[in-house]
Amino acid sequence: MQIMPLRVIIVDDSREMLATVGRIIDKQVDMELIGVASGVDAGVALVRWWQPDVVVLDVNMPDGGGLRAAQEMGVVAPGARLVAFSAFATTLIRRAMTAAGVCAYVSKSGDVRELLDAIRAGVTSPL
Repeated sequence: MQIMPLRVIIVDDSREMLATVGRIIDKQVDMELIGVASGVDAGVALVRWWQPDVVVLDVNMPDGGGLRAAQEMGVVAPGARLVAFSAFATTLIRRAMTAAGVCAYVSKSGDVRELLDAIRAGVTSPL
């Protein structure tokens, strides 16, 4: 029996981050990058259309940020796991993102394996 790869969308306003994380995901045999977006509106539209398994979501974006994106994505794709990927990791931001439906919170300054583990597991990181 063949296991289907996790279908992943990345939403981040940094083109460099989109490219870097995209390359990392493309190298994983158990993941498939199905889309990238550089803003909340485009990200929500992609998630609505593709219904991914996982969305890697930047927290700090100029058009409403990860909080707005998480709330809207939870409505249009309730089965998608949302993984926050951010340089901002205050307790208040983590709690707000968790309340909005994020299942894991990974620091951009951490090891890339943390991000891959969060995509695979979808477990909540300690606050």
